[in-house]
Formats: sequence, C-alpha cells, structure tokens
Amino acid sequence: MKFCPKCKSMVFPKNGKLKCRCGWEEKINEEEIEAEYKFEGKDLRTNEVIITDNNKTLPTTEITCYKCGGTKGYWWQVQTRSADEAPTFFIRCAKCGNTWRRSN
Repeated sequence: MKFCPKCKSMVFPKNGKLKCRCGWEEKINEEEIEAEYKFEGKDLRTNEVIITDNNKTLPTTEITCYKCGGTKGYWWQVQTRSADEAPTFFIRCAKCGNTWRRSN
C-alpha cells in the first residue's frame, strides 16, 4: 500500500497509475498492483435477514397487519446500510407471519 508524497493520502491504482485526489500520479506495473492491491478472501458482508420460527423471544408491539388485520407484531432491527445511517426496523405479524420494513 502506498501513500501520496504530497498530501499523505492512501493511493489506489487506476489505468496503470497510482492516482491521488490531489493530482499526484505515478506509473505502476501489473506485478506491483497484483502484489500490493489484490486481496483474496471471502466477503462476509450480507444483507440477509435471518429470523427463526421461534419469535417468542423478540420484542412485541401493537400493529395493524395490512394482510390479515392482526394487532400484535414482533420487531427487530438490522444495520442494512452504512454505520452512519439509521438501522432498518422489521415487523412480523404474530398472527399470519407477514413481514415488512417499518417506514421512517
């Protein structure tokens, strides 16, 4: 990993050059790019919502289900976007199991 000699920002390869946002550039060959900037591994980020059938441990709230008219719902929150944004709330109807996102 290299840093810009002008502004000390981290630089990344683009079109065979290391380019910085301040305008500094340096040529780099493919071997250096492969050695310094290619990473292998499993991407552990997921956006799946995993809820088991045992909803009794989730907190409940009063709702009105738009499918069955049920009035009790289980809710949980998941950080589906970046950390500086609000989490997403999900609600599941206790009567029919219909699940939706709470709109903010």
